[in-house]
Amino acid sequence: MSRPIAKRQHVLDAALKLFVEKGIEGTTTREIAQLANAGEGTMFRHFESKEDMAWHLFHENLVVFMNHLKEGLSKETTAKGRIRSMVEAGFNLYETNPTLCSFLLLTEHSAARRMTPDYETPLDLMAQVIGQGQKSGEVRPMETHLAVALVFGAIIRVPFLRRSGWITRDLREMVDEVTNTVWKMVENTPALLGNPAAQPSLS
Repeated sequence: MSRPIAKRQHVLDAALKLFVEKGIEGTTTREIAQLANAGEGTMFRHFESKEDMAWHLFHENLVVFMNHLKEGLSKETTAKGRIRSMVEAGFNLYETNPTLCSFLLLTEHSAARRMTPDYETPLDLMAQVIGQGQKSGEVRPMETHLAVALVFGAIIRVPFLRRSGWITRDLREMVDEVTNTVWKMVENTPALLGNPAAQPSLS
């Protein structure tokens, strides 16, 4: 790794740690420079501002995670299997790199201001999984975005509670438990499958 690239990475590593500990607004460029053992001038050769640095951290890491999610989804053939794949990827990310996972979760709202209309996030992938599941009859007929909110919202709260100490178990041990629980919220049960009135058009 060349010196400029290595220095850029040191700055990003320092920023990531401080952004999670103190928030983006609560972190100064001086603090980032000190932790990275770099001058503030060096930082601004790589990034226009602290906010620009936060966006690069978010975007570059989310792209890597999204590719990992898509790879996992491509191996599954059922809606439940796809949901489990996303749960497993997210929980594995938290347990292997809790700082990065926390940053991605905490920063998504502010990062949304820079996202183009076609920018993909894990939420979009979950919407695709639920939509495909409804078309195949695996997911019950209900407002698609409501189903996404129920499943995705329940899943992402788990790492937050792990981070706060409310959950102490390794999340990787809970993949099946969480998957089975959220699946029950949207599964197309036999009772619904046998009731034509409960099968409105999804077009």
